[in-house]
Amino acid sequence: MPLDKLGQGFEGDESDNKEAASARSKEFDCPSCNANNPYSEGFTVGDEIRCFYCGLEFRVEVRDDGRLRFREV
Repeated sequence: MPLDKLGQGFEGDESDNKEAASARSKEFDCPSCNANNPYSEGFTVGDEIRCFYCGLEFRVEVRDDGRLRFREV
């Protein structure tokens, strides 16, 4: 299965995509400033994370297509 830039699968069964999104991710690109933020301990759906560059906080959610979404809190 091909991987997107977050290392999550984007092809195949929707349940496979949601399972992949629920795995711990190690980095994210900030939706506000586009900075790449590595997280050594990782994060998963439901966690609140902070951009190390602009300081905004986001809640990690999963979209219908199984990809991660970052909603500003």
